[in-house]
Amino acid sequence: MLKRFVAVLALVALTLPALAGEFLPEGSLDSVALIGPPAKPGTPAFDQEMFAVLWLQQSRTPEQVAFVQKSVDLQRFAPIVATGLVTIDTEALAETLDLIIDEVREDYNAVKANYDIPRPFVVNDAVEPVATAFPVTSYPSGHTIRAIIYTSVLSDIFPDHAEELTALGREIGYGRVIGGVHYPMDVVSGQALGAAYMEIIRAQPAYQAALAAISGPESND
Repeated sequence: MLKRFVAVLALVALTLPALAGEFLPEGSLDSVALIGPPAKPGTPAFDQEMFAVLWLQQSRTPEQVAFVQKSVDLQRFAPIVATGLVTIDTEALAETLDLIIDEVREDYNAVKANYDIPRPFVVNDAVEPVATAFPVTSYPSGHTIRAIIYTSVLSDIFPDHAEELTALGREIGYGRVIGGVHYPMDVVSGQALGAAYMEIIRAQPAYQAALAAISGPESND
């Protein structure tokens, strides 16, 4: 099954030699311009972002802490579409998500490097992160972007669950602020980028071929 899926993607790639990526063609989005510059440390706007992080830290509950400590992966969304997963090729789904995330991550990491905004806990010792806390650049939120990718792809496959998937994806993004590892502006910009990525990805023949491989009649073999 997976071999047939990979063969489909390989065929699409051969018919599109000008594209650097299968799902997110190089140069298809000016990500830096799309989200614009963030508030910078030392400015009133940045102080407001930090205030939100600290306020949410004071009010967060044990349940919220447990929520933000969960990974962003297929397993996170599986309970919503559990019954539907038995009707599709889950290996093809996982492979497609991994490929898309790899291409998207390469783009948003470049955006992070361009703006180079430090994490809240790096700027302010009063911030106590409870989520994964690597001292890398903060803007935009990669977790938020990946959550949108997962919810969007799964919504395309299981449209009846789109509303619930979208709600979980948004909650994951805002949870990064509650967890003390991102500012609100990181989440907002991540949401904008994630939506823009998916608009481009959905237009790619490789993506349509992948959806067919995941949801086609062969998936029940």
